[in-house]
Amino acid sequence: MSTSTSSRRRAAARERTGSADRPAAAIALWITLAFLAAVRALLSAPGSPGSMAGWGYGLLRFAPSAIAWTSWVLGAALLVPQVARPAMSLLERVTPRGAWAAALLALALGLVVAVWPDRLHFVGDFLLREGTAARALKPAGLFPQALPLDVFLHYGLPRTLAEGWSIPTAVSERALGALEAATIGVLSYGFARALDTDRALAMAVAAVTALGGFLGLYTGYAKAIAEITVLTLAMGVFALRAQKSPRWLLAVSLTVAVGMILHRSALALLPAAALAVTLSMRRHPRAWRDPWVATSIAVALVVSAVMLPRIVQTMMRFDPVHFTPLEKSPGGALGALATPTRLLDLFNVVGLVSPLALVIPFVAIGLGRRALTSPAGWILAALALPWIGMTALIHPPQGMFRDWDNYSAAGIALSMIAAWLLGESARARGWRWLALAAALAAAGPSLSWLALNADVDRGFARIQAYLSEPPRRSDAERARVWDFLGIRNAQLGRWDASAEAMAQAAKTAPSPRVLLQWALAEQARGHSAVARDLFGRVSELTPADPRAWYGLAAESWNLGDYDECLRATQHLEQVSPGSPEARQLFESLERVSSPDASTKH
Repeated sequence: MSTSTSSRRRAAARERTGSADRPAAAIALWITLAFLAAVRALLSAPGSPGSMAGWGYGLLRFAPSAIAWTSWVLGAALLVPQVARPAMSLLERVTPRGAWAAALLALALGLVVAVWPDRLHFVGDFLLREGTAARALKPAGLFPQALPLDVFLHYGLPRTLAEGWSIPTAVSERALGALEAATIGVLSYGFARALDTDRALAMAVAAVTALGGFLGLYTGYAKAIAEITVLTLAMGVFALRAQKSPRWLLAVSLTVAVGMILHRSALALLPAAALAVTLSMRRHPRAWRDPWVATSIAVALVVSAVMLPRIVQTMMRFDPVHFTPLEKSPGGALGALATPTRLLDLFNVVGLVSPLALVIPFVAIGLGRRALTSPAGWILAALALPWIGMTALIHPPQGMFRDWDNYSAAGIALSMIAAWLLGESARARGWRWLALAAALAAAGPSLSWLALNADVDRGFARIQAYLSEPPRRSDAERARVWDFLGIRNAQLGRWDASAEAMAQAAKTAPSPRVLLQWALAEQARGHSAVARDLFGRVSELTPADPRAWYGLAAESWNLGDYDECLRATQHLEQVSPGSPEARQLFESLERVSSPDASTKH
């Protein structure tokens, strides 16, 4: 055994002993877990004041009770040492080792996201992305900022399977999501093992890593942020592994390379990759001579150099909107970053995507110097800080409540830090049982979130509460949420709800598209007079839109206003020459204007 290897092992032993001798971190973790359990219960208890101020923590209020409250009760019970210790002992005996444990976690996550597909379609660009692939629209026209691998995974591959094998695009997206969730399971267990945890503690650390609101991305959502979240976890695992063997730098390099052809936000992975290389080279100075290592670093540099100009161009063209507030603030863009509502929403979105993120500052303080000197801590900090910076600075175009997907990579980065702190805290003598309580504290909200998005009625109830309960949201955000409700209800054939939602959206955002969608909903539920007036407004705003003239003509016909029907049909013929709808309307008008028709009337 070399002297350097022996000294490193002695240092590691001293670090573990130091953690064992200081239970402050474990006590801080226990207190914070108890606080989180209390907050989630208070925000969701029957009879509590109606408020959506804690929308990221109050999932128990809307999710199925059999899942939400059962998991909460179990998690709360495991905060009692007399309950948790025998449960942890049992878990120690039944937990498999090595690859079997990773396979078990992967299977569990894959099944969970497959059983609970997203039927609400509320998050981010769900409707746009799903419609583009399902209807074979041109992705370059709808999301030109997408990089090649994004287009392949979420358009090219689903279209190929649909056209060649008749597999619906929604099914292929769900299958891809289940596969990626299973990958998160494997990587999470690998992360736990890279932190030198074992058996039940490793499974608890892996569970805290893998279980977060970000799992909602793998239930049918067709956007590259899902893969970027997986790559963020992969970077953490491979960077830690590279400290023991520099050959893992190839995996670090490939992670960077894949990210750079997938999504521009992969730039956030570069600081952690650079730190992984630096620390690995310090530990293994001769690794530079290994062609494997040199090739690894070269791959990342070449791919980054090739993709960087396009990424920069895309960011300059499309990303300014993400740093622009929905509504003007007296303090400008910077002042809008610190408004009370925004700070409250940041607190909520972080708690949604990473259920145990709140424990990080308190447990880190309890851990003391160990938190500042650990190489693992530095690597995880380098991985998380770019995402945290983006979390603090961006203004999602549809608000954090809906565009929570923008924060999923930050969520998994924070969950990794929380999991690392859990592993360090549970090393304190007599506190190993706390790992099981932490795992349940992460599992409960995550499972509730998946179940909620799989239930349209419960999901709609949560959205309606957000719109109707304090704090009141900006008109711009409210209009976009009402717009979603109108479109999604129309897709589900709920025309009354669709019309009412579009009417609300039109109060603050009466665009031609919103008015047209409202008109179509009124038409579908048989309110011809209202629909005719709305089609008339759209025809005035967009005279070249044939849908407006056809709707106006059709509803005028239904109301017996043949003069208006004729006028609208003539305009329809002008904007859409040879239109079969116009020809049919002319024929119908000719029949009612003939002498025989007049006699019959």
